Amino acid sequence: MARVANYDEKIKKVSEKIEKKQSEIKALKAELESVKEKQAKVQYAELLEYMQANNLSAKDILELIKD
Repeated sequence: MARVANYDEKIKKVSEKIEKKQSEIKALKAELESVKEKQAKVQYAELLEYMQANNLSAKDILELIKD
């Protein structure tokens, strides 16, 4: 005889898995934003260091970019 599936239980389990994965994705997105912010800070610091080392102002850099 065929086995009767308990669809309510299966639906509940899959829904719980989806909620768990959504929480994991949310945490990963927050981590990604944090890493991007850190990267931007490092790049900005490198830019400032380069500008100081080469006696360049923001205006000078903008002129170089435009050309």
